[in-house]
Amino acid sequence: MKKTFFILAVIALCVPPLRAADEATVRVFVVKYKRVEEAALLVRPLLSGSASVTLTQKLNAMTVTDRPERLDQIGKVIAAFDVPPRGFSFAVKLVRARADVPAGSIAPEIGGLATKLKSLFQFNDYALIDSAVLRGTEGAIVRQQLGTEYRLSFAVLSSAGSNELLLSGFTLSRLVSAGPGQPGLMRPLFHTSVPVMLSQTLVLGVSKEEASKSALILILLAEEVPRPGEEKGAAGAKAAEKRP
Repeated sequence: MKKTFFILAVIALCVPPLRAADEATVRVFVVKYKRVEEAALLVRPLLSGSASVTLTQKLNAMTVTDRPERLDQIGKVIAAFDVPPRGFSFAVKLVRARADVPAGSIAPEIGGLATKLKSLFQFNDYALIDSAVLRGTEGAIVRQQLGTEYRLSFAVLSSAGSNELLLSGFTLSRLVSAGPGQPGLMRPLFHTSVPVMLSQTLVLGVSKEEASKSALILILLAEEVPRPGEEKGAAGAKAAEKRP
């Protein structure tokens, strides 16, 4: 019996003690700008086998129990994911072009684009209907009245870090009369999705047919603007930690 006891004691002494890094830690991540369900999909492949995740949708928060080194890695992934939506400005000009009039002068507001318009279209006269600078963020819908009878609307879609935007549901509508005593109706002139490169001027011509004597020309320039709080280095997800 003494010999057996001695062997068991030696085996017990050979087992390495638990390291602090192996101890389970609980950390709560509060997601500010994105949906916590989306963040959870990114986190799951990073978890160890004994980890657990609990989502609190009301707080848009995630509670993760895992080893500290895993939690540190998860924190970095969520911080890179949970950033404010990108913001953009859209300088828009709506121009009426006509071919059934003598060659006229181009309005000063269009002057810088005169050469490009003449190379793209065969019209004699270009008159500015309206211009505006619109603001929008990725995922948002932008709407703007242009002149007294036109309306532009689109949704802003982008990829992280990409210089290309997709203006989905890009629609130019015109106010038309519904009859005496009836309010006017907005009738779409065209409806499509338009890819746009940042800092590059986009020119769209709209006419009833290719040989039309008149057309509408939409000129658009998209630029990225700083994210809200970006100048101050605002962080995304915040985390609180405790040991069970």
